[in-house]
Amino acid sequence: MVLSCSKEETGSEIPSISYSGYEKFQNGLGKDSLLVIRFNFQDGNGDIGYTEADTNSPFRIGEPYFYNLHNDFYGKMNGAKVYYIDGFSNDTIRYNQRLQSITPEGKYKGISGSMELRVDFSLLLLNGYSPDKVQLELWLNDRALNESNRILTPEIDLDI
Repeated sequence: MVLSCSKEETGSEIPSISYSGYEKFQNGLGKDSLLVIRFNFQDGNGDIGYTEADTNSPFRIGEPYFYNLHNDFYGKMNGAKVYYIDGFSNDTIRYNQRLQSITPEGKYKGISGSMELRVDFSLLLLNGYSPDKVQLELWLNDRALNESNRILTPEIDLDI
């Protein structure tokens, strides 16, 4: 996860995100191995990310708010969305992240900036999947459990 931010003096306390692009990287065999999704964020009170103390419910491991950057990840086959199952956990493959607190010090807490979600395709390959296209839907929640809008990437052609 790569992050940059700046302070804002106004804005909604509900975070918002907007899609800004993607980049694919290839391995030594010329196959796509990593996808980087870029998006912008804004939050009026800056309570994005968790502190080291955020370990009790609802932020505990296994609970819905353990992660604060969420995504639905699916491939495309014959125009239909396909969710992939991790053979080890029997759960849908996702690339959720637990972001650390980025709340600024001082009077004005509002923040905006850009983030990246890195999607390594090794988990797909370990489970025997090799989609021709993928698409992700992303959203985040803040410490007050406000959920941002959701963004959808374009369908991204792959060679894995």
